[in-house]
Amino acid sequence: MPAQNLSLLDSPLLEPILLRKASRRARVLTDSARARMSPWVKASRARYSVALELRDPDTQAVALGLLRDAAFYALCAIEVGEPAAPPPASSAKVAWERFNQLPESAVAPPVFAVTRSAFATDEVLAVEALDANEAEKLRPAAEQTVAWLLGLAEVQTPKRLTRIRRLRTLLLGIGLTVIGWTLVSYWLALAALSHPHG
Repeated sequence: MPAQNLSLLDSPLLEPILLRKASRRARVLTDSARARMSPWVKASRARYSVALELRDPDTQAVALGLLRDAAFYALCAIEVGEPAAPPPASSAKVAWERFNQLPESAVAPPVFAVTRSAFATDEVLAVEALDANEAEKLRPAAEQTVAWLLGLAEVQTPKRLTRIRRLRTLLLGIGLTVIGWTLVSYWLALAALSHPHG
């Protein structure tokens, strides 16, 4: 496994704007790998986005079920993107076990273990069997884990990621300029009020 790049530009806070890690992953993917991954990524993102909308306590189990499916599809996407990819896993348990053999599993976030312990099972009603406290603890861990897995399953081309990065950098620059100008104007207005002409 290659040494991790500890550059400030690789900070998780800057990744949504600079997309450095996403671009590195995209450069090593072939078009055929992207084609294999795309249906799985699409299925995962669809379930993930719906799960994020379900915030009512009565829909907690439904949201966790969707997150479980989203994680499984993301794991399958990562797996079929490998150069010598086997057929996708036939069950959640197999998918999680196979992911543990990939280098990416070594740099998983801490919440990954919490999610894996709950989702890496073929028991159909595993999520429904959780009590309210367990479900409450699992929910944020599952959301963060699925987001991280989808980050690993990048299917956009390097060219498209470059366009997205430029647009986001431009918007950030405009936003910071507006905020800076507003603060300076506010400071000047306060200074004028504190020193009235008389």
